[in-house]
Amino acid sequence: MSDSPGSSFPTTNWSEIRRLESPEFSSVVAALCQRYWYPIYVFVRRRCGDLHQAEDLTQAFFTQVVAKQTFRAADPGKGRFRSFLLTSVRNFVANDLASARTQRRGGMQRIVSIDFVTADQLYRRNRSSDACPEDEFDRAWAMTLMERAIERLRDEYRANDQSQRFELLSPSLRSVALDYDAIAAEMEIDPAAARKAASRFRQRYGQLLREEISATLSESGDLEDEIAWMMRLFSR
Repeated sequence: MSDSPGSSFPTTNWSEIRRLESPEFSSVVAALCQRYWYPIYVFVRRRCGDLHQAEDLTQAFFTQVVAKQTFRAADPGKGRFRSFLLTSVRNFVANDLASARTQRRGGMQRIVSIDFVTADQLYRRNRSSDACPEDEFDRAWAMTLMERAIERLRDEYRANDQSQRFELLSPSLRSVALDYDAIAAEMEIDPAAARKAASRFRQRYGQLLREEISATLSESGDLEDEIAWMMRLFSR
């Protein structure tokens, strides 16, 4: 996946999957799993309820994805990578629970590096008491894309020796009102320039988020529909 600031429609996950015929199969799959592990964990955690069981099932899912080459069955014609992942993990958990294979699997190969303590804290902070596992997956999916866009934005500012500017402006991404006078003083610019800097900051974040969303689609024409879906998701 391209993380270059200038790309308008980066290499998609479907493009990555098409490379699975190559010797890079394991590394490509592992990278995709590492990229989107959190929505998978959230679904499993909501579905089975038990913390340790959720940890085991999450790692077991990724192990199966690699061992059985699950991603080869992905159909780009269906458009959305999130739908494919959700269907895959839903079927896996249903089959696992139905066959009573939920005992602790200690010692299994770890395909994805996950800090489960932090993951569960995040899950508890964001879960909804009345949401089904599918809805929790959707919210976690959207959060993952937003966090990836934020991390890319942070990397860009760090590369330009502007880490302080990033920290000053980043609260605006959480709908926090900025104190432009204070920011201007910290940045040693006037308040009008601080407002312009904040506007450029938010605009760049929007561009990066669109790229992250685009990477999960097969056609660029689906982008506006997916953005509208995310907006509806957080307006409920």
